[in-house]
Amino acid sequence: MIIEDQRDVVEMLRLNWSDSRDRLDSLATARQAHRFIHSNELAAYDCILIDINLTDGCGLELLRDSRVRSDIPIVMISGAGDADSRADAISVGADDYVMKPFSVKELRARVHRLHEARLARSAPRQNPSFRIGNVDCDISRLSMDFGGASQALTALEGRILQVLHASIGEDCPKSSIARQALFREYDPRDKTIDVYINRLRGKLAELDTASGKAIKTIRGVGYRLSDVQ
Repeated sequence: MIIEDQRDVVEMLRLNWSDSRDRLDSLATARQAHRFIHSNELAAYDCILIDINLTDGCGLELLRDSRVRSDIPIVMISGAGDADSRADAISVGADDYVMKPFSVKELRARVHRLHEARLARSAPRQNPSFRIGNVDCDISRLSMDFGGASQALTALEGRILQVLHASIGEDCPKSSIARQALFREYDPRDKTIDVYINRLRGKLAELDTASGKAIKTIRGVGYRLSDVQ
């Protein structure tokens, strides 16, 4: 997500980003950015670029708000500044800081580096056994068990469950599931994740009706694994 009020800067980024795997969205005002930061949409993005000097607000305030809600990588962009202003941004929570004019190629490399580091930090815990609702899941055996009955899992179903369980109680974006379970970038036109989530819900429900409701749909974001009532 690019938060920048200079249209020419946004267009320069779009024209020169040169990586078709990435989707660049943009917001032009601090007011729009504030709504975005306080919505579920934030979890669907991998990085935010924020201009420090927006026409209707301060980028550092947006940085503070974002950092309270997420560990998403944030790169601050400034047309003017010195070592002190860079230090201020880093102390507030910025992961990186670039000055205009900048190299889009270099900025893209920095964004990818930050994103890869975040993925490494948040990689699913490789715990082969855990519980979803009342159902015992053993990923090493690719099996789910409850009350003496079992359901077999495919390797992909097992990876999806591990990704969901690693962020239990929190929103899990489809983009994260795609990268960590399908090993590819998320494409909104691809319904593979939705199909497998429905299969997993069905398998859980066959073992225990209540546990079939443990995987919640979070509209516009992805899914959340929750405790059953």
